[in-house]
Amino acid sequence: MKAKEALEQIKSLLFSDEVVSTPEEVITEFAEGVLADGTIVKFDKLEVGGLISVVTEEGEIPAPVGEHELEDGTIVIVSEPGVIAEVKMVEEEVSVEVEVEQSQDEAFNYDAKFLEISDSFNSKMSEIETKVSALNDVTKKLIEFMEAFATIESAPETQAPKNTFLAQSKNVKSDSFKKLQNIFQTIKN
Repeated sequence: MKAKEALEQIKSLLFSDEVVSTPEEVITEFAEGVLADGTIVKFDKLEVGGLISVVTEEGEIPAPVGEHELEDGTIVIVSEPGVIAEVKMVEEEVSVEVEVEQSQDEAFNYDAKFLEISDSFNSKMSEIETKVSALNDVTKKLIEFMEAFATIESAPETQAPKNTFLAQSKNVKSDSFKKLQNIFQTIKN
């Protein structure tokens, strides 16, 4: 894109009311390919709707209707002269061979490492089993203690202590009443 064309596009974007247009030349680049029979073809895009032509000594002519196979195995189907209707890409079978070579030392190292991990795991498991067994013994003894505690007879309920203050208060009241009666008795007489 030239500077003048870029400036014109910027103007058209900024001043959308005024449409500034510049005639653009449509330049289509064609890629070349070779058919399986050695014929040279040109195409703008290798997809449906693309244009394809055959290069001859006289010039380029639209590719005839039919199937055309490129050197790489891709099949181009032309339904109208010069227009691609379908493209069938080649699916290559990819075979990957993986060779695994392992020396006896490497295999032995894996076995030794496995045995080491297995032994470590087993020792940890035996430690855990010992601790679980100890916890089970403690739990059993605790249950036995609770059961024994539940069977012990409790002491008879104790009576609430008598409030001696109230008892004294009653005695004092009765004594005061008797004294008062005696006083009235002596006054009457």
